[in-house]
Amino acid sequence: MTFADVLDWCRKNRADVRGVYRGKDISISHKDTQLPNALPSIGEIFHWDLEMADLNHYVSGSDFERIVTGKLTLDGFKSTLRGRE
Repeated sequence: MTFADVLDWCRKNRADVRGVYRGKDISISHKDTQLPNALPSIGEIFHWDLEMADLNHYVSGSDFERIVTGKLTLDGFKSTLRGRE
């Protein structure tokens, strides 16, 4: 997964994400026309905060990669959250 993949996924899913790493963060929105400058290595991201119309939750780096690459559906991810039916 690359940051370009993340931006493409955000656009397709009308999502905004914030990647958190070592006391810093980066934001990528479905409205962005390009990626932010000075990106870290994608492997440095500890977790992603995902915001969509029907979901506002943090996602581990590995789960987010599975979502972006199509190996985990959003419904599949939601089914793992406590308090969801």
